[in-house]
Amino acid sequence: MKKWRSGFTLIEVSLFLAVTGLLFVGIALGTQNSINQQRSYDSIQNFAEFLKSVYSEVSNPQSVGDGRSDRAIYGKLITFDEEYDLSGNKNDRKLIFVYDVIGDVKGNAGAGEIKTILKGLRANVAIKNGTETLPAGIVESYVPRWQAEIENVGDDNQYHGSVLIVRHPRSGTINTLASDSPVEVNTWIYVERRDESSIEKLFAGQLDSFFERDVDFCINSSGRESSDKRTDIRIVNNAHNASGVEIIGLDDNSPNGNRCRKW
Repeated sequence: MKKWRSGFTLIEVSLFLAVTGLLFVGIALGTQNSINQQRSYDSIQNFAEFLKSVYSEVSNPQSVGDGRSDRAIYGKLITFDEEYDLSGNKNDRKLIFVYDVIGDVKGNAGAGEIKTILKGLRANVAIKNGTETLPAGIVESYVPRWQAEIENVGDDNQYHGSVLIVRHPRSGTINTLASDSPVEVNTWIYVERRDESSIEKLFAGQLDSFFERDVDFCINSSGRESSDKRTDIRIVNNAHNASGVEIIGLDDNSPNGNRCRKW
């Protein structure tokens, strides 16, 4: 009589495990790639929405002061790569800060470009509160999602500079200006402990470094220095509303396309 053997040989078991392992690795890699792509998309969209939200806030003016509405909020200052945070500690988390820009309601606005008008309104980012000098309003802070890096166009370093989004006191038109250096608000207030009047002079002096131009933020969603795939989020020259914030795709080869390709 024949004897029928049951079970699997060692070779059959090995083949089964090998095939199962390959399938598992393929599924795991596909899942991880999908997660990374979604995180990359999320970090890019979130930063663009952050910038657009600042425009929305500027277009809805408010008043600040001691109850007499003697000062108005004329816009927002966004600072990148400030040295210190709101506690006077090193800004190791690479926080991006958004400050109110205030000015006199009945000040001598004068005529000319927006920087001259802001100086006439005694523009400031600080206000006296009792015996203390504090930011002019509620300070917002932002951290890119999923450890994405916001870098300069020409190198891998964190974006270094400031963006000023302000409303013309007469026409209500939104003006956008940029500077290649961050306004060190937290250094003035929390480290050097300057008073309101001296900060006003410092800010007025720094206004001369702001100009109307395109502002390109290179979003490295992988967070790696070696990454050569960086999305360009651009605030177009003298943007007047949130539509001036554009996401430039990786494959945009047009003359005004992605400026964040590796140099």
